[in-house]
Amino acid sequence: MSNAYREKKKATTYAVKTNCTVEEFLSKVMAGKSRTSLRQMLSWGVVRVSQKPVKRLDEVILAGQSVTIYPKPERQFEMPKSLKIIYEDDWLIVVDKAAGLLTIATETEKEHTAYAYLSAYLKFYKKSDKIFIVHRIDRQTSGLLVFAKSEMVQRALRENWDDAVVSRKYTAVAEGHFVRKQGTISTWIDEDEDSLKMYVTRPGVGKRAVTHYRVIDETFNLSLLELELETGRKNQIRVHMKYAGHILVGDKKYGSRVDVLGRLCLHAGEISFYHPMTGRLMRFESKVPPDFLKLFRKD
Repeated sequence: MSNAYREKKKATTYAVKTNCTVEEFLSKVMAGKSRTSLRQMLSWGVVRVSQKPVKRLDEVILAGQSVTIYPKPERQFEMPKSLKIIYEDDWLIVVDKAAGLLTIATETEKEHTAYAYLSAYLKFYKKSDKIFIVHRIDRQTSGLLVFAKSEMVQRALRENWDDAVVSRKYTAVAEGHFVRKQGTISTWIDEDEDSLKMYVTRPGVGKRAVTHYRVIDETFNLSLLELELETGRKNQIRVHMKYAGHILVGDKKYGSRVDVLGRLCLHAGEISFYHPMTGRLMRFESKVPPDFLKLFRKD
């Protein structure tokens, strides 16, 4: 997790003029500290003589050496391995989510979500009481997510999403080999109220969806793809790959019978957008999952 956002306290360095013990020196520069408190400082590793951590109060410091006293270590929020903060400022948090972690709560899962963890993180450091969702990716999709720290910033991004977002790229593993190694899939898609599945429909019904794809590599009956979204519809890539006859590996919801990695093989690997408050172009990347690449090794 990046802690660069939090202001860090500075260390203090002293020049030692006469030989003395660590205890004698600390008692002089930190008057009023008990012996127990001084021992605790040594256990934290915050007292260093010539940059080497001190272990005992009776160690001797020689004239000419330096003593550096660092601030007490801050308590750290324990973010789960399934979620990593890669960027944070006063308005936004960008995270890298593992496959299997929900973006937001469902009826059956309330606690183990990116939203819940980030809310707890902000409360822990007393930055804010709330986090706001800008967009979502599916539970079994890994990769980049953007959250806002206020409703105002959330609204600014959501209402201008198409103009703010410069690019959103994904990496995926699909079944079969493509005849055309790159192209564009443009359809209209809608949601079935009973199954909650998205499906391709006739023009004018639902919402227009456009996905650009490029084949990066191929192996036995599998294709590694780079996909770029021109529009951002629910399950857009998954629906378009089924429509193209190349269902994503592990996508049981849309009919995949190939599950070599035990997950949906879809990764949100890049997002570029204009910062809603500063206007700066922000670009973030998440590496392709190694398991995806292993499938295409030609050993």
